[in-house]
Amino acid sequence: MTLRLRLLLTIGSCFALFWALSSVWMLIDLRGEFRDALDERLAASARMVAALVADSAQLAGRPDTPISEPYLVPTDGVACEIRLLRGAVIGRTQNSPRQLGMVTPGFRTRIIDGVGWRSYTVERNGVRITTADRVERRERLFHDIALTTFVPFLVAMIATMFALWFAVRRCLRPLERIRSTLASCAPHALQPLPEQDLPPELSPLASTVNTLLARLGRAIERERRFTGDAAHELRTPLTGVKTHIQVARLAGGGLARHTALSQAEEGVRRLQGTIDQLLTLARVEGSVSFDEDEAIDAGTAARAAIAQLGSHHGERVHVADEGGAAHTLGVPASLAITALRNILDNAVRYGAQDTPVTLRIQPGLRRVTFTAVDHGPGMSDADIRNAGQRFWRKGGGNGSGLGLSIVNAIVTRYGGEWRLEAREGGGLAAVITLPTAEY
Repeated sequence: MTLRLRLLLTIGSCFALFWALSSVWMLIDLRGEFRDALDERLAASARMVAALVADSAQLAGRPDTPISEPYLVPTDGVACEIRLLRGAVIGRTQNSPRQLGMVTPGFRTRIIDGVGWRSYTVERNGVRITTADRVERRERLFHDIALTTFVPFLVAMIATMFALWFAVRRCLRPLERIRSTLASCAPHALQPLPEQDLPPELSPLASTVNTLLARLGRAIERERRFTGDAAHELRTPLTGVKTHIQVARLAGGGLARHTALSQAEEGVRRLQGTIDQLLTLARVEGSVSFDEDEAIDAGTAARAAIAQLGSHHGERVHVADEGGAAHTLGVPASLAITALRNILDNAVRYGAQDTPVTLRIQPGLRRVTFTAVDHGPGMSDADIRNAGQRFWRKGGGNGSGLGLSIVNAIVTRYGGEWRLEAREGGGLAAVITLPTAEY
């Protein structure tokens, strides 16, 4: 069901229900007023007849006055009967049933000869005067009035539904504009939604969608650059491997063949490392779950990261536990180890050769901070700003250029922080802050 139809049915149903209830209430009140008005007419007719016959000797019931036959008055309206208190009928209308006046004074509703009557009786000067209406005639008259009231209501209701249809359609026109704009958006060019001439209720929605579209556009552009850079980075070692294999094939044997095959093996190793880094980055930035990883404490994660550096580089790393090694990390073990390995790899790779790298583990409020300090040439402020970009390598180094990008993705996903700080006197400090799983 469309929103337009839903609004129309909801508003129309509420309108019809409330108006129907008010109409029923009005009809019930009108029925009471109508009955009171007709009863008042009967009482007024009876009192008027009593006043007209007040001076008549015969109607006054004088004993010396002979009683003549009852006279008839032709009428289709109010029935009337004039009866002496002694019981004789001295006058009535043609539509008056017999024994109409055989009733005590006041209002009564009776069935006479199968016909319902509403009567009023008054007694004055020895005369009983009764006026009456047919109940059926009263009901028919009330039904005509109710029908006259209902028809305009029905016409007004139908007209209101049409007016509601056009009003809802007009009010939903901004939503239709938003829908058409979104439908016309191309994947490579996400157009922002128009925010002008929008009602206040839709302006926040349009602003939020525009923010989302801008983020999607940046993500698409980032992925486009990533795809191009990845293709270039993978093409370079593949070309090198192919070249070295061709050289080995032409060399025939000896030292030249061995050197070419060694270079090809190094290219394959570099290619494998780049592919592993790409897969790790894709998993971290995607929706892949790492719930199967076991919890790990900061000290164990540091030792595992050092072990992955290899024996030669690992020996240069010294761990300085300042009370944070025993804390359990709130980051999956594989990702915590990967982040620490990447900053340590950069530290031993770009730091001064044969100089130690210190890894400090410091506790914090529900956080653990790892700081890798090297004694190398350090980095300029411009290099620090570019360090987190994909495939960026300082001085065109031989790494994949994805290590710090993976660190950034890990800490972003799990609410951590990372930064690079130039040290006074040379060297660089890479700082990673990870949340803990302890509460």
